[in-house]
Formats: sequence, C-alpha cells, structure tokens
Amino acid sequence: MLAPILGLSLVASATFDSEQTIEQQTAFFKSQANGKYARVMALKPSATDALEQACRHALTLPKRNSIKADLAIKLNIKLPKKVSFVEATITDYSQQKQGEWLTCSGKVLVADSEVNQAGLAIRAAWKVSTGKDKTSLRPLLKVAMSHTTTISDAVALVAEQSPKSEQLNYLDKYLVANELQLEQAKAAVAKIWFNNQRYKQAIELAKNCESIDCKRLYLAAKTKYEQITADDLSSYF
Repeated sequence: MLAPILGLSLVASATFDSEQTIEQQTAFFKSQANGKYARVMALKPSATDALEQACRHALTLPKRNSIKADLAIKLNIKLPKKVSFVEATITDYSQQKQGEWLTCSGKVLVADSEVNQAGLAIRAAWKVSTGKDKTSLRPLLKVAMSHTTTISDAVALVAEQSPKSEQLNYLDKYLVANELQLEQAKAAVAKIWFNNQRYKQAIELAKNCESIDCKRLYLAAKTKYEQITADDLSSYF
C-alpha cells in the first residue's frame, strides 16, 4: 500500500507558482503543468467526468511546447497558436482531488522526435491551409510527407488544395485511404470522391469518421448511391 500513498503525497505537495508553470485554458478546462505535476479544473459541470483525461493531457503540455519550439526553429516559421501534438505514454500515474482542482503526476515517455514533428507538422499544415497566409504550408507538408504515419493525411491536404480538375487523379496516384488518421483529411477525401460520383468510396470512408462534415457527406453519398442503385434495378421491370 506504500506506493499509492506515496504517489498521493507527492501529488499533494505539488506547487504551481514557479516561472516554469505552463497554463492553458479552453472552454471546458483550466490546466497548469510544471514538468513534474499537472492540475486541471472543470469550467463547466459537463466536463467534470473528463477531468482525468484532461489531467493526463496537461501532463504532456511541457513536451508539446518543446516539440513545437523545435519544429518552429527547424523550419524557421511561426506555428499556429492553438495547434499542438505529442505521441507519448504516461506511466506511474497518480492523482488526487484538491478542492476544485484535480492534481496528477506521472512520467511522460515521448516517442522519437521524427514521429512527433511529423504529427505536429500535418496538424499545423491543415490549420494553415484554412487561413489567408499559407507561406508555411509547403515546409510543413514536406515534413509530413517524409514520415509514414502522416503521409496519407498530407496527400489528402495536397489534393484538397489542388485545382478540382487534378484532385481525383492525385488521390488515385498517391493516397492509401486506410492510413488516413485526421478527421479533416477523411472529410476532404470523401468530399472529392463525392464530387466525382464515387459514392460508395465516400460512404466507406465517411462512416468511420466522427466529424460533422463526415456525417453530412455520409448521408449525402448514401442518398445518391441508393438513388443510383434504385435506378439500375428499375431497368429490369
């Protein structure tokens, strides 16, 4: 029983008043982390059940900032403020409720830097692609294209940014659809397939995607596909 007790006492002794403390706030949580500990506060009653998940995320904030700083220096660009990424596992996790805060500790074991930089690069690239200034898009895509874990999402983005007359051919040539990870990428590919009347492919991809765009495309493609198959059957009568 000593290990859990010691874990709780370590969490209880955590302090967050140093200059090293990182703070982050969303609509649902306020988070603080200092490299050894993290704590989170729910800002809405509906977020209370997700406090542990939020605290685990908060523990990774220093690593996320470090990955972001390294990639920004490497590419000599400014990355979108709200984009971050880390591929990591947390061991020796412990937590304790302290008033409105859930305080936690754990060891954050980060995957190799290439995986993390590629993961951050593709997420930043999708964010940049929706803005007016796209000067950093090319270097971000170059990093994402260079890693097996992100190349399919990068191919989807290149296709989405290409002239409509070239989109389908590019996907046919380079995309491995079952390796898509990001919701934005799945929605973009499904939309291109839908626009080119590949309704069955759009249905198969969109049904495994939870975003609103995917759900809309799924319903639209399913409706079109059912209309076509119904028309085909009617020719037999």
